[in-house]
Amino acid sequence: MIKRLAVFNFISVLITIITNYFVQTGQINDTTVGEVSSKYSNLFTPADYAFSIWVLIFLSLLVFSGFMLHQAFTNGKHTDFIKDTSLWFVVANIGTSLWVIFWVYEFVGFSVVLMFLILAKLLKIILNNNMEIWDAPFKVIAFYWWPICLYSGWITIATVANMAAWLTGIGWDGAIFSEVDWTIIMIGVAVMVNLAIIHLRNMREFALVAVWALIAIYIRHQENQELISKVALAGAILIFLNIAYHGFINRKKNPIYRLMHGQKF
Repeated sequence: MIKRLAVFNFISVLITIITNYFVQTGQINDTTVGEVSSKYSNLFTPADYAFSIWVLIFLSLLVFSGFMLHQAFTNGKHTDFIKDTSLWFVVANIGTSLWVIFWVYEFVGFSVVLMFLILAKLLKIILNNNMEIWDAPFKVIAFYWWPICLYSGWITIATVANMAAWLTGIGWDGAIFSEVDWTIIMIGVAVMVNLAIIHLRNMREFALVAVWALIAIYIRHQENQELISKVALAGAILIFLNIAYHGFINRKKNPIYRLMHGQKF
């Protein structure tokens, strides 16, 4: 069963990467994710370069699933993660593949549903494995935990952006708040979620993704939306300072620190 799960997980990563390649090269519906995104542009959308983080995410997922294969087929010591992850990772990757297809066909409402599904399954993986709340071996942290942190961190931000795009598409007027007000509210929510993730789950890598996204929002708006750009930058700085503080006070639990000081774990 462990070997089968590891193979399924690896194949699902390959399917996700291949699907994204075909979409990004315009071979599905003769458009790309970026071109459709420009139609639903809103103030929460970050600068275009922010989406290059998918390269890092995909590379980390290849490492993640490759390590699973290695552990499964060499009777490694770290197969519990594979068992506890079950098929949730496969479901998340299938959801990601379907999302890009739905997006380029402009089924924006359905894409929001898929985004919440992906996020829910990634959170399920985090909870099932008690990620970041016990002193795991360095290999578990580096090859299992960090890739999921990057993936779920970006999906969290992307879910908010996807919701904003959908609301833009249906012509929602914001009720009592302006678009600027709603953007600031969304930034505030993103900041609070990531602060909670840092201090309640120790997932600093997850929160680093939010810093990346908020800086990209700042860069996009620094010349035309001064208030939003300042709020985004302030949010990025606040999250980063909390990451640094949390990392400092917990430095003796850091696997790199422990390796450097000859500690076994």
